[in-house]
Amino acid sequence: MSDSPSANNVHVISGRRGYGLFLTLLACTLWGLFPIAVKSVLLQLDPYTVSFYRFVFASAILLPFLYSRRQLKGIYQTGNARLRLVLLACGALLIGNYLFYTFGVQHITPEATQVIIQLATVLLLVSSVFLFGETFTRMQWLGCAIFMCGLAMFFYPRIIVMMDGLNTYTLGMGLITLAAITWTSYAILQKQLLIHFTSSQVMMVVYLLGIIAFLPFSSPGDITSLSSVNIALLIFCATSTLLGAGSFAEALAHLEASKISAMMTTLPIFTLVFMWGLSFFPWFNIIAEPMSATTLLGAVVVVAGALMVALKKENNNQEASISES
Repeated sequence: MSDSPSANNVHVISGRRGYGLFLTLLACTLWGLFPIAVKSVLLQLDPYTVSFYRFVFASAILLPFLYSRRQLKGIYQTGNARLRLVLLACGALLIGNYLFYTFGVQHITPEATQVIIQLATVLLLVSSVFLFGETFTRMQWLGCAIFMCGLAMFFYPRIIVMMDGLNTYTLGMGLITLAAITWTSYAILQKQLLIHFTSSQVMMVVYLLGIIAFLPFSSPGDITSLSSVNIALLIFCATSTLLGAGSFAEALAHLEASKISAMMTTLPIFTLVFMWGLSFFPWFNIIAEPMSATTLLGAVVVVAGALMVALKKENNNQEASISES
């Protein structure tokens, strides 16, 4: 059912590195702005309604795409009960990810959200070692340790406050951590499904399950009370994940995966810069993370650690550039 190439084939990138770089930067921009946009929308809508509309808008974009490529039949014609269970599990995990993330960002700053969610990348790479037999270099294990040190530095002022008792910020940190864990679990299960389905087919099933799951708890009519700015932000929230994923997937055809992964680890820096730039506008009412030298250094260390984990010397048998031939 999948139109993806066999795992035994050599992936040859197009050599259009400039275009691949542009697509990667577009994905970083969309995902870097996302926690800021969703926190703004959450000032007027509850997390269930925001998540419901994210699934609805994403489905509205993806459904015509799959229909035009005649890929809808492949979703419901599978007779494998195990595949259906894995699909349902993927849906439940990504629904949990959306829910934990949306509730979590209510309680902490966009910058903190972006820093903690980097844990998902590290967890996925570490999980690949134990579940898929992939290897980790000493540099990557060192990167894991540096990443954890960076988290401790970034949240050091918050950790000191936590010693006096738990607060809503602590709850937000826990929820975003759960969002990272559920996303990692989803990604691991999705690897098994990509043998039988395309990633778009998997996402279509997940989005439809999300609509069904969130509808009973959401208040779709509340959208009428939103200002035009917040309606635009809601549409951005609903489409940025899908457009970002599309840009990321297309970038893989033009640029080495290791370089793309390395750029993706800089997402906290993107969010920090966007928050700093938006703070100059009087209408911007999102509270930023209090920044000290230790906090800023912690953000840099988190990115450096994630970068060390993501960067791995490419095997020449896995990837080759036609531009070098």
